Amino acid sequence: MPDAPELRTVVARYAKSLAVPKGLQELHVRKKHRPEAKHMALGPAIVLTSLSSFEGFMEEFIAVVGAKRGLSFAQIAKLAHTNSPSLRDFEKDLTRQLGAWNPSTWKTDFALKVFDPPAINGSNWWYETDLTWNQALDQADGWLQVRHSLAHGLTRGYLSEHWPSPMRSGIDASSVLRPQKNNKFSLTLHGAITCARIFRYCSEALVTQSAHALGEKPPSWRAVPSFPLSIEED
Repeated sequence: MPDAPELRTVVARYAKSLAVPKGLQELHVRKKHRPEAKHMALGPAIVLTSLSSFEGFMEEFIAVVGAKRGLSFAQIAKLAHTNSPSLRDFEKDLTRQLGAWNPSTWKTDFALKVFDPPAINGSNWWYETDLTWNQALDQADGWLQVRHSLAHGLTRGYLSEHWPSPMRSGIDASSVLRPQKNNKFSLTLHGAITCARIFRYCSEALVTQSAHALGEKPPSWRAVPSFPLSIEED
């Protein structure tokens, strides 16, 4: 087996692929109360591109971890073959390879700030909230259902729509969207930013713990788009 690539090279490629959803986010005029229709299409585009970037990153990272463990090409190919992978799958695949995480407290210490959708008939203001690790995994499952509906043309992803139930038992797409009247839900820029942040920051947490388990220095994520919650953070 040749020497395995460095973990930082995988993170660097992830940063490059996330440049697309980052650019889409920057196109949106966030100061407008009611954005134009062309800007409404940016939300679903950010979800689709950020999740496709995550899928490619996850497959490559799992393969590199397998190579660092000295697995054969056949074993690595089997490990890296995924179908609509979730963050939950990512964690399971890594723990199967690397064993129990050390330190074991990192999940308890994890907190990710995201947008909290407004309630029906309430204020239009999107407040910020902190997700625990398990909450982030649950929301990630919901965003995968959103991606499925968008990718298969079941929904447009903007304005108010009825969103289908998951094909298999799981978390509904509607669980991460903004509720509207008549059992409809909407995907907005705020939701798309939340989606991108969940997959980006949870991936960073898993990479950091994997590096510790491999006895390596965690790679820097400074160049990876952060998908800020406010314009001032851009």
